[in-house]
Amino acid sequence: MVTASAKYPLELPLTSHCHGTLDQRKIEFLSSNISRELEISRINLCPSSSSITSSKLARVSRICALPDIDDFFWDKEPTPILDLVENPLRLKSLTIKELKQLAVEIRSELYSIVSKTDKSLKSSLAAVELTVALHHVFHAPVDKILWDVGEQTYAHKILTGRRSLIHTLRKKDGISGYTSRSESEYDPFNAGHGCNSVSAGLGMAVARDIKGKRECIVTVISNGTTMAGQAYEAMGNAGYLDSNMIVILNDSRHSLHPKIEESPKTSINALSSTLSRIQSSKSFRQLREVAKGMTKRIGRGMHEWAAKVDEYARGMIGPQGSTLFEELGLYYIGPVDGHNIEDLISVLQEVASLGSMGPVLVHVVTEENRRAEDTQKSEAIEKQQEGASDSNSLPFGNYSRTYDDCFIEALVMEAEKDKDIVVVHAGMEMDLSLQLFQEKFPERYFDVGMAEQHAVTFSAGLACGGLKPFCIIPSAFLQRAYDQVINDVDQQRLPVRFVITSAGLVGSDGPTQCGAFDITFMSCLPNMIVMAPSDEDELVDMVATVASIDDRPVCFRYPRGAIVRTDLPGYRGIPIEIGKGKVLVEGKDVALLGYGAMVQNCLKARALLLKLGIDVTVADARFCKPLDIKLVRELCQNHTFLITVEEGSIGGFGSHVSHFIALDGLLDSGVKWRPIVLPDNYIEHASPTQQLALAGLTGHHIAATALSLLGRTREALLLMC
Repeated sequence: MVTASAKYPLELPLTSHCHGTLDQRKIEFLSSNISRELEISRINLCPSSSSITSSKLARVSRICALPDIDDFFWDKEPTPILDLVENPLRLKSLTIKELKQLAVEIRSELYSIVSKTDKSLKSSLAAVELTVALHHVFHAPVDKILWDVGEQTYAHKILTGRRSLIHTLRKKDGISGYTSRSESEYDPFNAGHGCNSVSAGLGMAVARDIKGKRECIVTVISNGTTMAGQAYEAMGNAGYLDSNMIVILNDSRHSLHPKIEESPKTSINALSSTLSRIQSSKSFRQLREVAKGMTKRIGRGMHEWAAKVDEYARGMIGPQGSTLFEELGLYYIGPVDGHNIEDLISVLQEVASLGSMGPVLVHVVTEENRRAEDTQKSEAIEKQQEGASDSNSLPFGNYSRTYDDCFIEALVMEAEKDKDIVVVHAGMEMDLSLQLFQEKFPERYFDVGMAEQHAVTFSAGLACGGLKPFCIIPSAFLQRAYDQVINDVDQQRLPVRFVITSAGLVGSDGPTQCGAFDITFMSCLPNMIVMAPSDEDELVDMVATVASIDDRPVCFRYPRGAIVRTDLPGYRGIPIEIGKGKVLVEGKDVALLGYGAMVQNCLKARALLLKLGIDVTVADARFCKPLDIKLVRELCQNHTFLITVEEGSIGGFGSHVSHFIALDGLLDSGVKWRPIVLPDNYIEHASPTQQLALAGLTGHHIAATALSLLGRTREALLLMC
């Protein structure tokens, strides 16, 4: 073992890491008051995700573990304990007092860095103490800690060697906003849309048992997760298989339903803490198992009677709903104060030592609005955060009207004149724009949370009852309900109106919430009408269009982000003729047929090509199914080159066009067709502009494709420089 003093790490060339000469204040900061020495193992403490290659810088990183960001020292509180923790191994030797201070420092760090780059901070702030306790008790990456929701994992990322990269969160070439197997060995499974951690954890637990290993499997689920059916399916199977695993319910006391929000909260007090410790103790569990065995020997009736008494007693002392988990086969422990590190560690240590006792659920209660009141700089941090939210440093700083805003305003207008219109929303969280509809028509608005399958079939039932349901689901989440879309809606030809939000690339949310596949999987359904607006005008018209359709299902998609024009006055939409596209600009050399938001990039490409003397036709398809075959035929007959452009995967709009022109014999007449679609790979998180460039969907890329078709390869290359 090598002993490194935490008192005076200044023997190393710190200027190479800290960007310049250190003044006395920085020296005092690094010369921590923590006087005891830490035992540092000879194993490589730097995780594989680190990009540090210089041995000199690596030595400094292992001791300082400071974020690699300019002027970092000047706008943050000193974090002496956190600076010594670059991986969870260091937490093992910290005292309870030091762990509490570490939690304060992590919360301060999250406020000062992540709050400038990411909007969803509350979940991670609520889970700081829980994260510290987990990494103190368990031995990751040998023990597997799985998270359901990426927004809870920022403290986990800081403690697992990614602190120096935390300022790159959700940025191009930076770290992901979710857990990622490719990013760190401390992320055993990707966290994406939620509700998958228990299933994946159970699979790992069974694999461990078959292979004869002994590592702990811990999964962390949230309130939102408990609204999805997969979580209960997994817990029921875990109870049946009786494999050892720990499920932690991070209860942030948050609900989509106001009535539940107003109801009495789960109380956390000295009695509940004591009961949780007793429930988790090995002696209590063993005594309980012995009692079960004795009643079984006495007779079947005695065992069932004792089980009912046990369930009744635990239901009396536990919070409302706690017996549900017992019925699923999980041993319930809780509630535990999620901000009391001492209680958390005590319970988790007992649970970790239980051995072959089956699946356990630990109910941890946290507060999403937890503030950093324990830090001396909390008020200053809060003011800094408020200032940042008004500046250009945040993508949300200057509010602009979005497609969501435009859609909801148009839907409200339709709902005011048609009392049969209702809204069903599913997904991670409700968009703020939906509140307008909820406030105006509370009895006609239904938010089902992360229950997309239910949302689709519920909408089908509403349609059977004579109502006009608008089922609003983000593209990436609609994937989970595809079976219901086919069997419960399309096969029965029910007029459910699917509003597919967050279609296409989604910027900082990367591939996890990218809406790449909806054009493909919706347009292959026999009875489905599939369309997409090119701008906010068409979006308003399409709302009116789908409201008027009552004989078959229909869907339309629109992207995230700001609308094309900000000066658009509110007006009622005019229904569009089904299957009818339009030509926006007439040309003669090349035809660009855009679908959805990509029509705007086709217009940008036309402007670029016009400067090079190329006359281009730009058409707006509007419908993928039924396809405007008359428009496609005219474009092929009047142009030598046809380029289709869509922000979707292979097999979507372009495939429908190619299928038609092949069967119609238009390819035989000499027209040359080229599709521009999303590449056949997942595009990582970056800004929307950067993602479009990576996907080859910008105006420059479209123009370069046209130039290549015309044989002007050199100009195409110059255009891309």
